[in-house]
Amino acid sequence: MSFFVLPSTLQTSTSGTYQPTILRRVEYGLGSLSKLADVLRDLSISKAFIITGTSLATKTDVIEQVKAAAGCPITAVFSSMKQHAPIHDINNAIEQLKQTGSDGILAVGGGSPIDAAKLVIHFYKEQTGILLKLISIPTTLSAAELTIIAGYTNEDGNKVAKKASEIGSSAIILDANLSLSTPNRLWLSTGIRALDHCVEQQYRPNAPIPVRVLAREAAGILFESLRACHKDAKDVEARQRALIGAWLSLWSDDRIGPLGPSHSIGYQLGAPYSIPHGICSCLTLAGTIVVQAKHLPEQEVKQLASLLPFVNTNSSSSDDDAHEQAMKVAGAVKELIADLNLTCTLREYKVPQSDLDSIVERALPDGKSDKRYQDFLEFLHTIY
Repeated sequence: MSFFVLPSTLQTSTSGTYQPTILRRVEYGLGSLSKLADVLRDLSISKAFIITGTSLATKTDVIEQVKAAAGCPITAVFSSMKQHAPIHDINNAIEQLKQTGSDGILAVGGGSPIDAAKLVIHFYKEQTGILLKLISIPTTLSAAELTIIAGYTNEDGNKVAKKASEIGSSAIILDANLSLSTPNRLWLSTGIRALDHCVEQQYRPNAPIPVRVLAREAAGILFESLRACHKDAKDVEARQRALIGAWLSLWSDDRIGPLGPSHSIGYQLGAPYSIPHGICSCLTLAGTIVVQAKHLPEQEVKQLASLLPFVNTNSSSSDDDAHEQAMKVAGAVKELIADLNLTCTLREYKVPQSDLDSIVERALPDGKSDKRYQDFLEFLHTIY
């Protein structure tokens, strides 16, 4: 398997702190699901509880493949986890888990079941005092398996985030064979979600050097592999490259915090209006880069601009200042989204235009007092 070769760029920050998560093992490559039994033994898991979504469990053979590879009893399969991980579904999974005597969880699917599994671990420990280990097997590119943050939808329909070191994945299996039944629009849009991680890692406060450097490399991998996946949805080698790109976009970082405004606006759009995670990034990412390039301090604009050689290798940027390079990054992202047929509008998802100001206000840390408020509001109107 060959990767797209891209240039390195200058790292503007040379000091900081890096602390890895509890992640102990990643198996990656076509056929790597065959390592599942060894991973379970390595983590001393003898009875596994599976959390997944309905479509994956009923319309594909992915869960049967996982069961066959496990080499240990699967106590139950909770397959009712819906998009954006509703708290009702999480509570139902916990009640079922309590009846099984399981000593570990397998999360199989996209961001919602994987986030839900982290939250099940958190609330299960609160209720029983028992901390279970998590093995994540993603079938999309959202990269939820890589963080210690999990989002769920509360009873009021709002997205709530929970962060705890102990809820992260102990092991991950990245096998693109399991993604072949994932609809290509879902696959590609979650790839834009991973690209969103790459971009916002560049200006996330205190992001450590390896995280930023790997995120830039990931951006290049995603630009190449997503176009290949769009050309041929069954190109499993391209899908494997995309999985690697998603992995590098959110490298193990126990000190991770909120990434940035593209994500925070996406959280305000996702659960309340039933917009998938990946589509939120398709809506918000390019415009966020434009606004951030206008308002970030010079050093952070340079950091954002450092993505340019990775996302546009034909760009002659040597004579451009950092702001101009950042704007070219925004243009490259917008072009990629269009090339993947993922350009969309808020109207398509029935977001009331009258809600836009409150969406921006809730998304920004200082609400309407944030100096970026008006620019983000104007941007949302342009994609309406």
